[in-house]
Amino acid sequence: MNSRNWNLVDAHCHLGWFAAPADVARAAAEAGLALLAVTVTPAEFRSQQGVLASEKNVRLAAGLHPWWVRDPNDAEALVEALTETRFVGEVGLDASQRHAGTWDAQVAAFERICAACAEASGPEAPKVLSIHAVRATDAALDVLERTGAAERCRCILHWFSGSSDELWRAARLGCWFSLGERSLATRRGREYARVLPLDRLLLETDLPEAEHARTDVPALAVSLGRALDAAAAARGIDPEEVRRVSVDNATALLDV
Repeated sequence: MNSRNWNLVDAHCHLGWFAAPADVARAAAEAGLALLAVTVTPAEFRSQQGVLASEKNVRLAAGLHPWWVRDPNDAEALVEALTETRFVGEVGLDASQRHAGTWDAQVAAFERICAACAEASGPEAPKVLSIHAVRATDAALDVLERTGAAERCRCILHWFSGSSDELWRAARLGCWFSLGERSLATRRGREYARVLPLDRLLLETDLPEAEHARTDVPALAVSLGRALDAAAAARGIDPEEVRRVSVDNATALLDV
């Protein structure tokens, strides 16, 4: 669909965590919202395929969040799902203290996923990856380069929190950046929104925060609106320009 059909695009939400995902998707469409719905395990992706199959404003991604990785072989179920979708996420690496104990398994799983995505991508149908990288941006970018995913796929860094050097390295590799109101509430997030290339900017909510949430579509729209206003203020430009460009970026990337 043409980007003029969408008021805003949420480039990273957990639609499957809503109590009634299909109802939320339909209400979002009526409100002019398109959604990239990420999942945290291949099982969640499978469970949502039938539920969301008819929702034209939703792109459902097959994911394996690093918090759910326990063994490198956990990646195999996700690799099997790659034949069924171009969209992959949430995947990535997390080196925070709470998850450092699974680091080796995370790296092995992420490398397997990225290699498979690169192999399965073609010029007309590249895989689109939504990537979690906490205290691990350089490591994640290393994997993207090493596997060919940086070149052959379309890679989105969700809630980017790396260093300035890492931001520019990611930008040179052609990554996109999805920013939400919580990341833009920080000084670093606002600075990154100010300097990153506008044609690489996406907006996100990362909502809801827990499974079986009763959060509704107005909450998604409000969160996206706050992110939009914060990004526009950081760049010193009209919010309508950020809205238009972010929607154009997202609709082209997600083919929605």
